[in-house]
Amino acid sequence: MAAPKNPSRVRERARVRASAAESDQVHSWTLVTSQALDTAWRIAKGSVMLAVSLLVATLCYFRRLHLYLEHWLKWWIGYLQRKFKRNLSVEAEVDLLSYCAREWKGETPRAKLMRKAYEELFWRHHIKCVRQVKRDNYDALRSVLFQIFSQGLSFPSWMKEKDIVKWTEFSGIKDYHKRGSMCNILFSDVILEHKLYEALKFIMLYQVTEVYEQMKTNKIIPSLFRLLFSRETSSDPLSFMMNHLNSVGDTCGLDQIDMFILGYSLEVKIKVFRLFKFNSRDFAVWYPEEPLREWPEISLLTENDRHYHIPVF
Repeated sequence: MAAPKNPSRVRERARVRASAAESDQVHSWTLVTSQALDTAWRIAKGSVMLAVSLLVATLCYFRRLHLYLEHWLKWWIGYLQRKFKRNLSVEAEVDLLSYCAREWKGETPRAKLMRKAYEELFWRHHIKCVRQVKRDNYDALRSVLFQIFSQGLSFPSWMKEKDIVKWTEFSGIKDYHKRGSMCNILFSDVILEHKLYEALKFIMLYQVTEVYEQMKTNKIIPSLFRLLFSRETSSDPLSFMMNHLNSVGDTCGLDQIDMFILGYSLEVKIKVFRLFKFNSRDFAVWYPEEPLREWPEISLLTENDRHYHIPVF
């Protein structure tokens, strides 16, 4: 006969079994919860990474789109400015000393010389402003023609009015501002400008031919024409045209003899301030030096005898 079980021991065993079952249940729930959290984390992490990737891709796309639109907008702005803004070959007046300070910085001997030359123009010659002229091989002709038109000077006495209609349009206008507006129109039209410069070259050739014929008949001619004809490359009008005049505007500008012929042909005294010759007798020169009569005077300034600007008194 089996011995009776101890109630306390039975209860202890039951408590142990219950505790073990509860522990197994907690472990099972912990494991399930951990697996669920791990799964949820992996899903959330994947979603976050996908969202981040989409965000980065979206940002990159919009950045490229922004750069493209910025480039496209700049191109169109430049195109519209070039199309509708007048490209003046003679710019508006700017303060002389401000222009000098901008163009001639530093302490090189040439910069110092230029600054002194500009100060001389400002204080002694009362030149307060300057008009910058487009730098090309026509700029001497452009500078002279602009002043003739803007000042409304009369055409040369030897010309007939019908020979140069554009000139008479300007010389007949008494209103300064109206002439200025017409100059702005003219000097923003490249094709018309070049036609006028070629016409000026023809006028110069005409005068050279006239003086050459006078020289052949032993008439007195200005000394610089004798110098012109003494050169092998310009001994007659044809050689002057072929070797010198044809190149003006294309590969070279006007030299000093050409400036003399230009002033003589247009019956104006061209006064040139040669800034690189400051503190010498050649700082200010005239073309022609001795006009035959009282001709109107126009002024230019140059820093190198190649490119010219227009001083404003």
